[in-house]
Amino acid sequence: MRVNTEHRRFHSGLALLLSFFLLFSSATGFSDTEQGTTDVVGKVTAVRSAATRNGIGLRLNDVVHANDILKTDDSGRVSVELQDGSVLSIGSDTELRVVNHDPPTGATLVNLSSGKLRSRIPKLRSSGKFLIETAYGTVSALGTDFFLDVNDRNRNIELIVYSGVLLVASSALTDLDRKLVLDVAAGQNVLMDDKGIRYLQLTPKSLEEQTIAETTVPELTAPPVAAAEPIARKSSHTLRNVTIGALAAGAGIGAAIGLRGSKSQASNPAASVPPTIPAH
Repeated sequence: MRVNTEHRRFHSGLALLLSFFLLFSSATGFSDTEQGTTDVVGKVTAVRSAATRNGIGLRLNDVVHANDILKTDDSGRVSVELQDGSVLSIGSDTELRVVNHDPPTGATLVNLSSGKLRSRIPKLRSSGKFLIETAYGTVSALGTDFFLDVNDRNRNIELIVYSGVLLVASSALTDLDRKLVLDVAAGQNVLMDDKGIRYLQLTPKSLEEQTIAETTVPELTAPPVAAAEPIARKSSHTLRNVTIGALAAGAGIGAAIGLRGSKSQASNPAASVPPTIPAH
């Protein structure tokens, strides 16, 4: 009977311990999904060196909201994946913000103040348009891969199209007070400034490779995924490890209680009285 009582005490203590940790988990756990994310446009998928969002350092898997100001220094680079699968590869000395983004249609507006940006846009649906605004003109894409460099020093922008076709509208007005709109296809590049479109020409292969390299985040210098796991995942792993440790400790305590009960029974004289042999 004593052994059964000890077993019941062990099971009751273990159940109480599990209840405590389950309560702790529900009270302090983190959700892997962002709460109140009506203005979330994407997340950071790669980052190198100094890059900020609204003046705060960017990290891998950080969420990007509409109108967040993304900036890089002279060695920083960032890659942001939008919710519709579009990828923005941001080069050094760049400042931009995603004004709005509609995942169902892919309609997006990006304001590129300065610097280098490569945009890889999947085929858009419905009437969605991917627009990039600059001080010298607007670029409209319907599923393409292109590079844009806004050069404040030279007061111009250079556009290089790697695949697909896009429309370029100069901010400068023609003699007829109309903006000049131009189709730019894969393998072509165009230069625009505050006076309009300067030229349209074929792009050398070496220039394509150079500009792609200028917006690529080198894998060797990017933060490792394991070291930059989201807080929610780290927290859940920590909680799981604590719970497992608690279970192990509970099992050890139960074993100790059972062993003590066994020893107590062995040391009880009433339990070890030898049988009486009848006298002849």
